[in-house]
Amino acid sequence: MRKRLTRIALFSLVSLLAAGQAFAGDPSTRAHDRAKKLQAEQLRDAVSQELELTQAANAVARGQAALGAERESLDWATELLAHRGRDSLRKLDVYRGHRVERETMSVVRARKLYKLARGGGMLEMMFEDGADGRLTPHERVLRGRTVRRLVDHDLELLQVHAQAETKARDELLTTTRELSVLAALESVSRLQADALQLTSTQLDPALRSTHARRKALQRRLGRADKRSDRELMLELNQARRKLMRHRGLDLLEHDALVRPVKGRVRGEFGTYEDRSLGIAMHRNGVEFAASANDPVRAIAPGQVVMVGALPGFERVVVIDHGGGYLSLTARLLAVTVSEGDEIEAGAVVGRVGAKAVPDGLGTTAYVEIRHGQRPIDPSPFLRP
Repeated sequence: MRKRLTRIALFSLVSLLAAGQAFAGDPSTRAHDRAKKLQAEQLRDAVSQELELTQAANAVARGQAALGAERESLDWATELLAHRGRDSLRKLDVYRGHRVERETMSVVRARKLYKLARGGGMLEMMFEDGADGRLTPHERVLRGRTVRRLVDHDLELLQVHAQAETKARDELLTTTRELSVLAALESVSRLQADALQLTSTQLDPALRSTHARRKALQRRLGRADKRSDRELMLELNQARRKLMRHRGLDLLEHDALVRPVKGRVRGEFGTYEDRSLGIAMHRNGVEFAASANDPVRAIAPGQVVMVGALPGFERVVVIDHGGGYLSLTARLLAVTVSEGDEIEAGAVVGRVGAKAVPDGLGTTAYVEIRHGQRPIDPSPFLRP
């Protein structure tokens, strides 16, 4: 009986120890949980910091866009006022020339009339008979009235030219003052643009660093589990998408662009030797190996601004990615988007078609990126 009680006591003690160990957990498991929790907190902090920086960068980009529009308006107004000033100056020169000419004619005529009046010439001119002696008194009165009207007309023209000259001078003065005001506004706008550019220059390195840190933490931790974390990530992605709209592909990173098709690069960016003609040529984009009817995807988010056909490229889709960046996707048989569509990265824009003129590369999809007039090699930024 005593041995049986001892065995029961030992069994109970072992059970309690096992329960305690299970309750306390494995030390390695506890350390792993703590590390994962710490990484989650670090990721949350990095996401919050990146969101704040992205929102600040968006505000700067909106300010720069507004200043750009304001500068365009100021340039247009300045050009308009400059044209108006040149026109006022031209009018002033013309009116001044006419006034001087009219004054000279009036002075000459007044002197002649004065000489005639002093010697009785005025009366003789008004009341003398004609060469055949047939002037009637009525005709003499008409002649006198004509002389008076000539003098009155000269005075009226002088007054008109003087008024026009005064008006042109006032217009020129007003235009000069408005140009001075616009010059002051342009100076202020330039200072604001410089300040925004300086802020953007300071924000960019911090934004890139925080973005890289957040991506590294996210790769280590995996996807966000908590609802609040998912909402924060969604807000961050939306803010970054807006920033991409403002800045275009300025924020390009390695592996940032979606590959249009799965095939490898067949024709690289830059100078190459044409296989058919055997001469050196230059390619402004990249040719990707593909099969007929393969789906072709947008490399980055943007707005479709052109759907059409170009010689040598077959059907094409041009996408505006913002910030002055455009991409051209070509060698398409069918197009699945329309002008004005807002599309996301990876959206299907069409399907691969056969080339009208073989070039030795086989069936390909063509992608070209431009910033303004400058072509950019997309290869370093394409995902594997």
